[in-house]
Amino acid sequence: MEQDTRHTVPVGTSDDIAERARPRKWLRAAIDSLDPRTDYAEIWKLSVIYRSSDKFMDLLYSITFPNFVVPNHGALAVLREGTGKVFRYPERRMTDTARHILVWSEFGPDHEITRRAVDALNSLHAFWARKYPGSFRDNADYLYTLCYEATLFHRLLRRVGHRGMSDAEKVAAWEFWRRMSELFRNAETGGPIEGFPADFDECVAFVEDYENRKRPPNVYAEQIDETLIQAFSRRHLPKALRPFGRALVLSLLPEGTLKGLGIRQPRAIVRSLCRTGFRLFLFIGERILPDPTISHPELIRRRTGQTIDEYVRIVTGGIKTQPVTF
Repeated sequence: MEQDTRHTVPVGTSDDIAERARPRKWLRAAIDSLDPRTDYAEIWKLSVIYRSSDKFMDLLYSITFPNFVVPNHGALAVLREGTGKVFRYPERRMTDTARHILVWSEFGPDHEITRRAVDALNSLHAFWARKYPGSFRDNADYLYTLCYEATLFHRLLRRVGHRGMSDAEKVAAWEFWRRMSELFRNAETGGPIEGFPADFDECVAFVEDYENRKRPPNVYAEQIDETLIQAFSRRHLPKALRPFGRALVLSLLPEGTLKGLGIRQPRAIVRSLCRTGFRLFLFIGERILPDPTISHPELIRRRTGQTIDEYVRIVTGGIKTQPVTF
């Protein structure tokens, strides 16, 4: 009888050859050698899992999550009157978010593992949608989240004066997240997410329009600042340096998001210094330091002693602190 291998975890691919002889700077050549229309998953994978780290993913968490809770209905479902995971288990919340992104990036939108991971998230959203009706209904909120992820690196790079993603990376990002959008469901209606933009530039236009929409004042801004914007600083910096960490995050957030939250930007000179420092950090990684030969997920597995199946099961089996009854 032929063995069913649909649910097995691939143990080959990039990390099998990662520790063999490679040029000191190999990532860019590897990405540029691929076709973004057909190799979109591999391009996204190479762009994300070799260029990330625990601290960098936590910084992205603080730069990313506040954008999703600018509307009051979104913030309510996340904060939950002070009982949300961002209050009770803030570091676990950051880690869970990073693991999901890393699993999706490592295996790609067409893999069964990614489908199971997104199903776990869809189930979690459905649970909280029943607790907070109206918080998970707006199709535009889902589209914004997906398009934000697709354009995050490009817009962040441009914000600090970098040239941004290459044309091939833009195409691959759009292809990757268009397919990811097909895995998500509207938690209140059960229907698909509709209207994903037709190309990368339309994704950029959509997120910028969303961020600049006029909305009622966000009544949770102080809690969002405390739990999300300052999350990176609280986890990684001593108390004396946390204001600098907060200034860095505020300097890297879209201006429309800060306006929507009613949070003042840092002074121009502080914003300039933070963005210059971040651009220098990127330059050192891209041009000076050798490219990593071991991916971030593989480093996590080695550090924790997890097999690849155990690592994947944490995400695809559901989030550790989510309710068990749906």
